[in-house]
Amino acid sequence: MGIQVTLIHLEDRPRPGVVDVITELQEQGKLRVMMLTGDHKSSAWRVANAVGISEVYCSLKPEDKLSHVKEISRDTAKSSGQHSISLKYLHIPIFIADEKPSLAAATIGIALVQVSATAIAAADVLLLRDNISGAPFCIAKSRQTTSLVKQNVALALSCIVMAALPSVMGFLPLWLTVST
Repeated sequence: MGIQVTLIHLEDRPRPGVVDVITELQEQGKLRVMMLTGDHKSSAWRVANAVGISEVYCSLKPEDKLSHVKEISRDTAKSSGQHSISLKYLHIPIFIADEKPSLAAATIGIALVQVSATAIAAADVLLLRDNISGAPFCIAKSRQTTSLVKQNVALALSCIVMAALPSVMGFLPLWLTVST
């Protein structure tokens, strides 16, 4: 039986610096990092092990990814006691054309420049350089912004209460309190 078989093996290779980014997201960002992919199980786990991801969902179709994203976002909101504004789930597609539904459903969606135009349109954040090293910076800045907004709201409400208190106690007429 002189049958010859040719085997071609194609493999995804992690981008340079991905291990550092994932480590930073897990440690400093306190994020749950997982991999949702349409790749075969052995290929997905090879890449995941190379970059330090321990939670992998493989052989997924785009609609399966969407259901996973919705389920994870729902579970995160329940466990954290927060509503839809949460940085517990971050979705970063890496040069994939069919990610728009799951990217739009994510709490925060980050896209690279090389993804499809529809994925870019659905993303909340667009990284202009072709690497994900900007993701931890974006998360840190968004957390600082959220903290600043909360402080400003607290300060504004305190000022309103302090300005209205003399009027409520009868020391100042209401029109004078409102005009200041």
